[in-house]
Amino acid sequence: MTAELKESTLAGLEEGDTGGAFLEARHVTKRFSLHKRGFWTRLFSRRKAANGDQKGRFVSAVDDVSLTVSRAETLVLLGESGSGKTTLGRLMVGLERLDMGKIFLEGKKVGYVRDRSSERGRLQMVFQDPGSSLDPYLSVADCVREPISKSHGSKSEANSKVRECLGLVGLDANTVMSRRTSELSGGQKQRVAIARAIISEPQVIILDEPTSSIDVSIQAQVLNLLIDLQKMKDLTYVLITHDPNVARFMGDYIAVMHLGKIVEYGTPEGLLAKPKHPYTQALLASAPKLGELLPAFAAVSADPQSVIVLPKGCRYEPRCPFAMSKCKEREPRLSPTSEEPTSQVSCFLYQE
Repeated sequence: MTAELKESTLAGLEEGDTGGAFLEARHVTKRFSLHKRGFWTRLFSRRKAANGDQKGRFVSAVDDVSLTVSRAETLVLLGESGSGKTTLGRLMVGLERLDMGKIFLEGKKVGYVRDRSSERGRLQMVFQDPGSSLDPYLSVADCVREPISKSHGSKSEANSKVRECLGLVGLDANTVMSRRTSELSGGQKQRVAIARAIISEPQVIILDEPTSSIDVSIQAQVLNLLIDLQKMKDLTYVLITHDPNVARFMGDYIAVMHLGKIVEYGTPEGLLAKPKHPYTQALLASAPKLGELLPAFAAVSADPQSVIVLPKGCRYEPRCPFAMSKCKEREPRLSPTSEEPTSQVSCFLYQE
């Protein structure tokens, strides 16, 4: 099984035409308006934005991203805050409406959450802050049971499923089922959120920084739990993180994102050991490891540029210590490298 990025055209984006990919995103684009406007203004502005006429009206969160993920593998979206990782994850699970592009799961188009029914249980998301994603006034049993409340016949059957899922995530159902989620610790809340995600027997789970809001002492426990659940249930993960160490531990493939674009792609062994894109190098340099010297990569030379007024060429050019004149004129394409068959990078340093 492999995962790869694709440079396909917008033609032929039909349901069932996925080339055998399990989860696929094709030319996914999402822009957010800078201010509220009426319906007709939003409609015509969106049409202009689709034709490349932004004029400062939109923040481009995800811009023409294409990728595939194979069954039971983990794709890591790695990048700093504001790079578009979470927005891409929300688009893949259907929590945001696409502006352009399409997403497929086993050849079937994934739509906006309010527009689809049969696919809803097949994709789930674990959010970064379990405290805000769980209703503090509901009991643990009610929170975990909610995704299957309409699909399971009796309440006793649903409760039996709740007990099973709580046990799978390492919680004592007899102890926690009647407690409110606001009474739980951070680690317990995250385990409840994971139980809520797996209760509908999904095939894909989007994990948005699943360990960033919990104590360091239990982060490894949660990551090991996720790996065990993946092996047990044949789950496919899209993991969002800014931590290269988490990416190394969890990922089968890594896609590095910067300002809505994927700038580098490869396996953890190749990408983290020999990063090619200057942004990836700076990102890894910011996460030193105990007992090792800091890598001799160039540090970021400027503050993050505006996400509203983007450079004409490469989006990393204002911060890049290796920028050339052509970097200001045009944007490099994501292209394969000669070192690894699955490695790709969007940088003129590696392109003729």
